[in-house]
Amino acid sequence: MVLFALALSVAASAGAVTIDTMLVDPPPPSRALALYLASAAQGDPWSEPNRVMLDIDAYLPRLREEGHLQAIRGWAKSKTPEYQVIHLDGDASVKQQVIARYLNAEQQAAAMPASSLALTPANYKFRYVGSSNGTSVYVFHITPRKKRSGLIDGELWIDGSTGLLIHEAGYLVKRPSIFIRHFKIVRDVRLQDGAPYIRTTQIEIDARFVGRVELTITESPCTCEASGGIPTQESGK
Repeated sequence: MVLFALALSVAASAGAVTIDTMLVDPPPPSRALALYLASAAQGDPWSEPNRVMLDIDAYLPRLREEGHLQAIRGWAKSKTPEYQVIHLDGDASVKQQVIARYLNAEQQAAAMPASSLALTPANYKFRYVGSSNGTSVYVFHITPRKKRSGLIDGELWIDGSTGLLIHEAGYLVKRPSIFIRHFKIVRDVRLQDGAPYIRTTQIEIDARFVGRVELTITESPCTCEASGGIPTQESGK
């Protein structure tokens, strides 16, 4: 996507018309958004076919139960996420009902067309809000064009120099289940040498019967060799 403004000044002289053209740079927020949309179209290091080191911490405050998973997320030939579990501990209910369900949700999301959930103008309206503390990080409010599962109402922070998304926060506009009252997500990306290095996602769910569910998912690029995936359902055992 190329954003530019062409200024034309027209003057009459000796019965002739001359046209002067001048290329005008778009405002920095517009440039940042254009860079982001262009980079997003190229994929990201957290998606197929890239392997990721995955750490998940889950907590049920009301029940005072918790669990932790460390795994390598790879990709099957069917482009479905598969998980090589390195370490899993905690309360059985958290491992089975929270962590395993989250991994299943990742697999379900991977099976959906990426374009249906992408943070693009096809799915969202973007409204510039301002910069973050006067820096070259630009904040946009995003509103889904349709109330569809998986879309959020919230904000994006875009790094102006790289066009990379470094912060995302919001609420799902459509509840995925009648047992969920609200679903909040906050995601931060740490950059290293101008590239995404660590992504941390915090999810807060208000669910019936169990109360608040807290998840922290940390992802980092993995260059290690995976020895095969472990089916999601078994990861909770």
